[in-house]
Amino acid sequence: MTYLRTILVAALLGAAFVSSARAEKVQAGPKGGRLLETTPARAEFFVTPEKKAEVVFYDAALQPVAPGTQVVTLTAEVPGGRTTVALEPTATGFISKEALPDGAPYRVVLQVRSAPGDKPQNHRIDLNLAHCGGCSRAEYACTCEGH
Repeated sequence: MTYLRTILVAALLGAAFVSSARAEKVQAGPKGGRLLETTPARAEFFVTPEKKAEVVFYDAALQPVAPGTQVVTLTAEVPGGRTTVALEPTATGFISKEALPDGAPYRVVLQVRSAPGDKPQNHRIDLNLAHCGGCSRAEYACTCEGH
């Protein structure tokens, strides 16, 4: 009986690991950035050639939509400390007023609220702007297996 219990526990742990690995797979956005699961609309985090952070919202068919009441904040966790990145609204989301801080790779924390005062949906992205040789995307949006 103990042997069967050990096999059952091992199988459940293996299934949980596979499920966890699938959940962490990076999805590509239409602009070449990282697609994030947010509600009510999906969001894409993208760094422009000018190194500005852009967040674009999409419907289920990945067509750009207006952000509505959604609120976005962005924090860059650079080696010297945390820096809040000021964002301004666009027709389909938000863009940073200035270029992202130098010193990448570092982590950025994107908080998306469905409406002001709502609980934030937090997304942590390791910002590495180097290009992946496999998928030709920036490393922060790489969709290759094993990354």
